[in-house]
Amino acid sequence: MAYPLFDSGYTLWAADLETRLRDQLGSSARALGIDPRLLLDSYYSGYTVTAALALVASRYPAAGL
Repeated sequence: MAYPLFDSGYTLWAADLETRLRDQLGSSARALGIDPRLLLDSYYSGYTVTAALALVASRYPAAGL
């Protein structure tokens, strides 16, 4: 799937997800080794931040979510 070079909606969504990761785990998605394409796919598939966090928890159990 092709994504636009800039999407302000995704930027805000990703920032919200990063904030929640930092609040809960003290680390960023990059530091946890989360594939950025997973986040892009989640956003463009219509996932909420909460649903994306649940997906991350299922795919990256070592993250500790």
